[in-house]
Amino acid sequence: MLASDSAQIRLFISQFIKMDEAEWMVNERLLTKRILKKGDYLIRAGEVCNLVSFINKGGFRAFMEINGEDRSNYFAFENEYITDYKSFLTRQPSVGSIQVIEDAEVIELNYNDMQYCYERISAWQKFGRLIAEYVFIGVSQRAADLLFKTPEQLYLALLKDKRKLLDRVPQHQIASYLGIQPESLSRLRKRLAQVRAENT
Repeated sequence: MLASDSAQIRLFISQFIKMDEAEWMVNERLLTKRILKKGDYLIRAGEVCNLVSFINKGGFRAFMEINGEDRSNYFAFENEYITDYKSFLTRQPSVGSIQVIEDAEVIELNYNDMQYCYERISAWQKFGRLIAEYVFIGVSQRAADLLFKTPEQLYLALLKDKRKLLDRVPQHQIASYLGIQPESLSRLRKRLAQVRAENT
């Protein structure tokens, strides 16, 4: 793998832990690059997740099928990790799927090689713990938002914190993320636009 391919992931990891050059080389030689096209799957429901993928470029959608309908759980883009952590850690089949929504390039580490890194690189254990905490906080916040926030509040939060997501994700997928139908999202957007116009 070219150093340029792993530059982004190295920079990301350096925000959490410090590795000397020898430690980084142990990790880097285990990484692989993969190119994915829009519509491809990183993992499908029923499969065991064997890879943790860092996104160099592109976008992904994690979703579950509930009563015959796709329900988007989250979206991930550049400089984020994407995987089914529960399946990856427990070695049990995934209950959801992860699909490519924009042509993507990912840098990946498989389960066995991650265990090898844990054994050989002491700082990697700290990184694994910090990433697990990061993911847990995100999942917990998402669950709390769905319980206590209205679709309008969720949409306003996207406008405030993840505006680029709204420009890169199809409206029907955003609607499923909010737990509403596409036509309801259209009405919500129209009403919010009217409110903004009245206040200007």
